[in-house]
Amino acid sequence: MKKIYIVMTYTGTVLSYLIKNVTKTPYAHVSISLNENLRPMYSFGRLNPKTPIFAGFVEENINEGLYALRPNTMCRVYSLKVTKKQYDSLQKNIDIISDNRKKYSYDVKALVSVPLNRAKKRDYRYVCSHFVADMLSKSDINIFDVPPYEVIPNNFFSVEELVLEYEGLLSKYKYENTVYFKEPIRI
Repeated sequence: MKKIYIVMTYTGTVLSYLIKNVTKTPYAHVSISLNENLRPMYSFGRLNPKTPIFAGFVEENINEGLYALRPNTMCRVYSLKVTKKQYDSLQKNIDIISDNRKKYSYDVKALVSVPLNRAKKRDYRYVCSHFVADMLSKSDINIFDVPPYEVIPNNFFSVEELVLEYEGLLSKYKYENTVYFKEPIRI
């Protein structure tokens, strides 16, 4: 068995505030990582951390990009046990999106259609929760009873297979277990 990680975040930006209030969830963004260090996390979001205007497939890292601009970002980190076959398939499916990232864009219409229960599958377009759910589904990791394009951040709270590993500031994730090497003091 291997573990993958689902990361839910709330940055406090205007867009995340709106998503949080419309979906009634404490976390507005969802990412997926293939390792415990969360380097990188994959999702659909801002291509430029300073503006939400341009969005698409992103590789996120703690304390970089938007998270560097928003050090008080709150998060929940979940782990999910998967088979080696599912893990390898997930890596392959993420690589396909990454290698073809120019074909994909952020599904702005979903921000309106999903809360109105009018979600539609749109080729080459994702919001963060749809991307994570679709990557899981395409990798035979079936944890939702709805199609990936109907998944919202709130859906992740009710998945029994997800194990909560951490909740708090994203910038402090794994801080307690990280070994930092300091240069020797010169006298």
